[in-house]
Order: sequence, then C-alpha cells, then structure tokens
Amino acid sequence: MKMLVVFLVLFRGSSAMAEDLFGKVFVFPSVSALPHVVLTPDKEGPFSAATVCLRSFTDNKGKTSLFSVATPSYDNAFLLYQPVKGTFRVHINNKAHDFFDLPDHPHEWNSICWTWEKSSGLTQLWVNGKRSLRVKMFSDDILAEKLSIIIGQEQDTFGGGFDEQQCFVGELSDVHMWDLVLDSCEIQNYMKMFSFTPGNVLNWRELTYKENNGVLVKENQSKDC
Repeated sequence: MKMLVVFLVLFRGSSAMAEDLFGKVFVFPSVSALPHVVLTPDKEGPFSAATVCLRSFTDNKGKTSLFSVATPSYDNAFLLYQPVKGTFRVHINNKAHDFFDLPDHPHEWNSICWTWEKSSGLTQLWVNGKRSLRVKMFSDDILAEKLSIIIGQEQDTFGGGFDEQQCFVGELSDVHMWDLVLDSCEIQNYMKMFSFTPGNVLNWRELTYKENNGVLVKENQSKDC
C-alpha cells in the first residue's frame, strides 16, 4: 500500500493536469523574448482543417504574435500574427496572407476566430463579429501529427526561437481550437459569449498548459461584479 501511495504522488507530480480557466486570463506584462505559455492539445493530429478562437486585450502597435503552432517541418505551420495594429497575418505551413480593415480595438477585448481547410484551401478571419472574405491558401501539407502550440511568442524553431520584437504584451483568454471549420453560427455565439461547442483540440474550460518566465494567471477584470 505504501508503494502505491508513493507511485500516485509521483505520478501526479509529474503529470500536467487540465484546469478550468473560466473567468481567468493569461497576463503577459512586459516586452521580452521569454514569457510564453505552452498548450498541450487534447487530440493528436494530423489535421486537415482547423479553427482557433481567442480573446485579446492589448495596446500593442507593433508586431504581435497571437497564436503560434510549429511542426518539425514548418516553424509557421499555423500562425496568427499582427505585423502592425489593424492588420492580421495568417500563416499556413509557411505561406502567408494579410487581412485588413477588420475592427481591431485598442484597450478593449477583441474576439478573434480563424478557420482553414485543406480540401478547398479556404481560410477566413472573424474579428468582433465581422468576417473577412474567404480566400484560398493552398498547402501541399496538412497540419502534422506533432505540434508545438505556444501563445505569447512566435516560434522561429520548433518550440523556441523567440524574438522580443514579436512578443505579445497584454491579456489573452478563452482560447479554443477545433480540428474542423466551425460553422458561422458557432463562431457568432463565441463572439457574443453565448453557448458554443468547446474546442476538441484546445478547450479553455479543460486546458492543459505550462506558463513560463513571468506569465501570470489572473482573474478577468472585465467580468461582472
């Protein structure tokens, strides 16, 4: 019995546990190449389609990484990035496309969803309820089985290669990812904070993560008192 107890203690101590982050945010408080959060997916790839949704609160006017997925073959396998305020750049297996004129508000929460499917090549961005045009971004590859998913930094190598000039400063919350293109009604429900189907790859209500180098998990100050 004593050996079993010791084994259970060791097992719990060495295993990441999923956590319900409802009402919480990740705070990235300073410009640095160090703060980041590693997210562990609930489902293994490969994926031939994907949707990611998140909420961002920042006043960054320069380069900002919102969501970074790298694979052993592509450092920008699935990257959501802002080269300047008001412009969103998406990368799929190192191919890029810029979206302009979407309602990106400083000092306010911005709800963002991005979809892609390999079969049609179509990708689309939604920001605060407004959608972009659907554009083609063909990729010869699907998203590989082995994924490194990081928020707060942009990966130039698998799991690393961070540059402080591309870091995120501010707060991120409600991060979800699916292995499919979420339909428009579900996306609008996410935008309006209505009930929606949680991500089956990443789920904010059951998130396995590791914060690093000064990232803080705090209460969302925008919630009702």
